[in-house]
Amino acid sequence: IVLLAIISLTKFEFALYLPKAVLSCLIVVASLDMFLTYLVKSFKVTKEKAEWLIAPLIVVLALLVGLLSAVLLGIAISTFLFVAMFFRSGVVKFLASGLTIRSTIERTLHCGSWLDTHGDMIQIVVLQNFLFFGNSSSMLGYVSSMFEEPEEGTELDYELPPIPKYVIIDLTLVTGMDTSTVEVFMGIKELCRRHECKLFVAGLSAPVRTTLALGGFKPELVERSKRSVRFFADLDSALGKAEDNLLEEKLWGCEFDDDCLPERSQRHASGFLRALQQIDDEHGKDYATELFGLKDYTIQMDFEPGQCLYACDGGVAPAESRGLFFIENGIVKIEQDSSTTQSSGAGNSGMDFRSYFAENSLKKLKVRTGEIGKQAALLRGARLQAIHAQQNTIRLGRLGPGWVVGEGVGASQSGQGLQVAVTKCRLHLLSFSKIEEAERKDPALVLKLYKLLYHLMEKRQGKVILQLATLHTIMTSAAIRKPIGRLSSHASVHSS
Repeated sequence: IVLLAIISLTKFEFALYLPKAVLSCLIVVASLDMFLTYLVKSFKVTKEKAEWLIAPLIVVLALLVGLLSAVLLGIAISTFLFVAMFFRSGVVKFLASGLTIRSTIERTLHCGSWLDTHGDMIQIVVLQNFLFFGNSSSMLGYVSSMFEEPEEGTELDYELPPIPKYVIIDLTLVTGMDTSTVEVFMGIKELCRRHECKLFVAGLSAPVRTTLALGGFKPELVERSKRSVRFFADLDSALGKAEDNLLEEKLWGCEFDDDCLPERSQRHASGFLRALQQIDDEHGKDYATELFGLKDYTIQMDFEPGQCLYACDGGVAPAESRGLFFIENGIVKIEQDSSTTQSSGAGNSGMDFRSYFAENSLKKLKVRTGEIGKQAALLRGARLQAIHAQQNTIRLGRLGPGWVVGEGVGASQSGQGLQVAVTKCRLHLLSFSKIEEAERKDPALVLKLYKLLYHLMEKRQGKVILQLATLHTIMTSAAIRKPIGRLSSHASVHSS
């Protein structure tokens, strides 16, 4: 600083006493350093050599058209290179069908087997990155390939997959889109409408949904079941709804009414025994005879669609009768407030005191009357509002005949989420107090009940692990640059 002050005050007169060779050497050294930095070293560390060419190109253009024009041309070339690299990175993150991934909804053995062979009526596309016309226009061609037919006279050595009934596009990993992309989605919507296929869009962020809505891409103002386009919060919800509709259309609602299956209706009795027999059918076990002794400890309860199980949640069962519900018929879903965690109760945001220490010492901080007290009051109010509203919920599971819902033995009253009837349900309640009573009278009987619960928990955990594996596959899979069409998808599988 002192040296710079002296130079400024003397108006650089000291430079008159320096040899010209010194100044020339400084210029040469600076030039060599720039040459090594921007040409030699950068060439070694740059994978795409087109990026490296920008610097020497600007130097050449500066000699030909001037410095300012050369810089502007360099910016334009850099922009084109960035767009090209962004296009090559791929917009399709993951491709799947209902054969390869399934929702977290528990299906009956019959419905699960049917989906295992007909799940390819559901096609799934997971997109990523920022969408613009350059990288999203290929999506229209890929969706078109789902409905293409082979040319006349063409013989295929494999079974052609069916025309999809549902196309799910997941935009969870999409950071944004421009208005030209909306036209691509409008084309996909029209294509699906012509082929009587429904389009489900999942994982829309608020900015992306606003962009689509301004361009006219939004659900029709008709009954929800008749809409050709529907929006869902996540991929699992969209996939679950597509499976539900497909089963209802193709199996005439067999998932919701076991009487439609003759082999079951002939075997099953009514009441608690029927619920136990359906567990045996679903899991290949033989607990019905051994556990029928619990019938005297159970209470039969009927629920309407949308009704919670417990009275404290607006349902039927008294809060003090918490326990296990054996499902005889109907579907029950389990929801959880999305902000609930083990460490922060009903809220997802805590108080970070480090921000207060950055500006104040410990002596100046006041827990009740200062900023900390104010933030605690705001946080408490937000959590109370979330508890009463219960608007942001996630589905933990959806169970039907052949399963047991309720709370695990020894679980807290609020630890299992909100349990709601999806359809008309008939359940058989075995409360914890009755389990204790049965344990005193017949310990072996309760031990067999625990074995059943262990088996059901083990199976549920196995499905959760598989679901996490699917999510891991989606997140870690390399971007697909050229999606496979309908005619070539099964051909590649057949050849492999």
